[in-house]
Parts: sequence; structure tokens; C-alpha cells
Amino acid sequence: MARLEAMMMTTICRELVRCTVEVALALALSGVATSAVALDAPSPPRRPQFQTIPLPEAKPAVGAKPQQVEPQSAEDCMANLRAAGVAFEPAEAPTAALDGCTIETPVRLASVTVGIRRVAVNAMPLLACAFALQFSDYMKNLLAPLGAGTMGASLVAIDTGPGYECRGRNHDNGAKLSAHAKGLALDVGTFVFSDGRKIAVDAQPDAQSTAYVRGLRTAACGWFTTILGPGSDPYHASHLHFDIERHGSNGGYRICQ
Repeated sequence: MARLEAMMMTTICRELVRCTVEVALALALSGVATSAVALDAPSPPRRPQFQTIPLPEAKPAVGAKPQQVEPQSAEDCMANLRAAGVAFEPAEAPTAALDGCTIETPVRLASVTVGIRRVAVNAMPLLACAFALQFSDYMKNLLAPLGAGTMGASLVAIDTGPGYECRGRNHDNGAKLSAHAKGLALDVGTFVFSDGRKIAVDAQPDAQSTAYVRGLRTAACGWFTTILGPGSDPYHASHLHFDIERHGSNGGYRICQ
């Protein structure tokens, strides 16, 4: 009997020792943490809540005027295109079918150099040089880097409309002239990537490509005065429309839809 009681006491003591050690260790660790707080130890940086690719502000502040494209001579504009790594061809202004159709310093936009890669503009649209300069900057600083970060592949080409078209808005020649009638607009339908994927504006196969199209559409308001696309109206259900035409009496707002 005495032997059994001794064994039980030994077991209890071992458990008490183990528990005491665990409690002591916990207290010690608690003390270290308390000391760290008392010494104002720096905490880990908070993880950003948004994507790390810097994007231009999607919507300008209330009352802010859109950034206007500064007028340039034909020579200066084309020199700036070349300096920016833009491949283009000078073009002749087409004969206007409607009064008011005009295009200043027409060029055909072929491609934009981004890093070591050229991003092709497959249709070689006819554009006013000022718009070509603005759109190529958007390609270089938004479309391509956002594509690399979101899609995990390089943007290699975009499919577009013809650019300049002498017509009224929404193809109604009785309406006000479209920005296309001045070469100040371009419609984009598809983005082509180095892994063979083609992402259409009106149909994305996965969340990754949906995020890309949504991001490039929202951020475009930093470059253009008008962005229209699927959901804006039936005329833009299959493509994104970008233009730099001024709106209103003082050109002080954008249409970002």
C-alpha cells in the first residue's frame, strides 16, 4: 500500500513540475512580448489592401478639369512619338464626307515599344497625332504593365477599330460629329498576350482577365475624357471607346462609364 501511494505521489509531482515549467515558459514569453511593446518595438508593415501596380486616379476630384493635350506642331508631335518608341506612318487626310470632319497631323499607329518588346496595334488605325501620342502613353504605362502584373504574360498586340471615321455619333450622321471624325478616338476590342490568350472586352473567361479589363477601363479616366464600353449603351457593347474630345462649355469634366 505504501509503495502504491509513493508511486501516485511521484506521478502527481511530475505532472506538477511539467505544468509549472509550461506556466513559467508562457509567463516568460508573455514578459518578452510585454517588454517589446513597452520599448515600442516596430510592428510588421501592414499589407497593402490594393494591387501594387500604381494606377492613375480613376476619377478626378470634383471640379477638376481633365488634363488637356497641349497643341504641338506636326513636326514636334511626330518627333515626340519617335522619342517615345512609337512606330507609325505619316498619312494623308482623307476626303471629308461630312462638313466638319477634319484630322490634324494624321498618322497610322503601328506599335509601341514597352521595354524590349513591341506591342502591335493590329489595324494600324488612322489617328490625329495628338491622340496617337496620348494613346501610346496609355499603352506603355497602363495596358502593358497592368497586363504583365494581372495576367502573368506580356501584352503583344491589341485589336482596334479604324480610328478616324467621318460620321456622327453612334453612326448617326444626323447627330453631332463623333470624336472619330477628328481622329481623336479609338475603339479597342481585344488584347493579345504572349501566351496566346486573347481577352475580349465583352467576354472574359476567368476572374484574372476580368480584373485586367476592369482595371484598364477604370484607370483610363486618367488619360482620356471619354471612356465607354459594355454597359454604357448598346452601341459600345462589344468594345471600349477612348477619346480626348473636350466636353461642355469649359471642357471641365470627363465621361467615364
